[in-house]
Amino acid sequence: MSRAVVIAAAIAVGLGAAAAPAHAQAEPGGDYDPSSRAWNGLSTFTRLASGLGLEVFPVSQLEWSDLDDGDVLVLLYPLRTVDPGKVASFVNAGGHVIVADDFGASSDAMGRLGLLRAEVGAAKARRYHDGRMWAPVADVLARHPITAGVDEVVCNHPAVLSRVQGAEPLIGFTDGDAVVAAGTLGTGRFVVVSDPSILINRMMQFPGNLTLAVNMLRWLDRGGRVHRMVLLIGDVPMYGEPRPFIDDAGASSFDRKVHDLNHWLASRNDWLLTTGAMRGVGLALAALLVAGAILTLPFWRRHQADGRWLRVERPPRKDDLERAVAAADAGSDNFVVPATVLRDLAQAAIARVTGTADPLFTMSEHELVAAVTAARGQVAGTAMGRVYRRLRGLPSRSQAAAPWSGAHLSRREFDRLHDDVGDLQEALQPRDTARLGKA
Repeated sequence: MSRAVVIAAAIAVGLGAAAAPAHAQAEPGGDYDPSSRAWNGLSTFTRLASGLGLEVFPVSQLEWSDLDDGDVLVLLYPLRTVDPGKVASFVNAGGHVIVADDFGASSDAMGRLGLLRAEVGAAKARRYHDGRMWAPVADVLARHPITAGVDEVVCNHPAVLSRVQGAEPLIGFTDGDAVVAAGTLGTGRFVVVSDPSILINRMMQFPGNLTLAVNMLRWLDRGGRVHRMVLLIGDVPMYGEPRPFIDDAGASSFDRKVHDLNHWLASRNDWLLTTGAMRGVGLALAALLVAGAILTLPFWRRHQADGRWLRVERPPRKDDLERAVAAADAGSDNFVVPATVLRDLAQAAIARVTGTADPLFTMSEHELVAAVTAARGQVAGTAMGRVYRRLRGLPSRSQAAAPWSGAHLSRREFDRLHDDVGDLQEALQPRDTARLGKA
């Protein structure tokens, strides 16, 4: 039993007489049992998800490649180490995940998402539920769809997120430590909760906790396209690799229909024919091939057989430099691929100045502007602020070049971005070099 759940037991004992009979009648269940109505179960949370139209799917083992754009993954107090690279790859490819853990084995995964989890004796809260130091009340730190309608969240001996980079602290305490943070990586979204007991039945009786749970699921539902909540709790093994592409937030409705068709065709592979049926299909295909050969071979023999029909002509990649230039010369109005190349060059220059890898995705706008200003002066910081959101909002280079990508950037927008990045590159030059150039 986790420490958080043990403390929740004490909260349950300390309730008024009105709440005691309901607990006495509840069936005993294990910590975080999805079907348990006991104080430490998750039946309220799972029924809430069902009410939002989600199929609740607890797993005894997780195959990463089984997760697609119809799933939201919930990692709740995992007891086996969660591979940080796989979580990051899953989100970067378009996956949506909630990591709810206080003292479990997901700290490395949280760190890969830019959050540092810390264990504290007593959180520094504005107030404590019923005066109990191990039941701090967390306040809203930022306006966000997840905090809409939330006044406060009652915690239960929580761990805290003492550092948040590349995400936004949403719920936390007076000293700045967060309990809930959310962010994006690539085309996916993630929510990190450092107190999973917020979701147990007893804690979901607090209005703020209940509203928070609803808002998290709605923020991750892809506009209603998510239909399943995959629930991983405790000691569950994880296998395989995440899919290289799950969803693209910039895809058009047509792109999504094509993706859905491909997914439907792939799922048909699960239907197996009987031995007799497979033989019948094989004979029918063989007859068609023979008939096709009889009808077409005489026409082929009229021409010289030089083997050209065997050649595989592979089109150049969309992010190939020569192809990108040729497309621009031909009048193309989509410059998203050149923009991603420009973003990668700018990021390399910013990384050299700040000494931080992938600064656009590991640092917030305020942090990055401050770092660039400290390194190269106010002009560089201002130039960084002008382009930060536009550069971060671009898809990855491989996603922009993918045939299913629906991302678009006009020539006018690209020209303006090119000029602003040029100003940034000039401002990032060492000051002595800049003065020498002017001289």
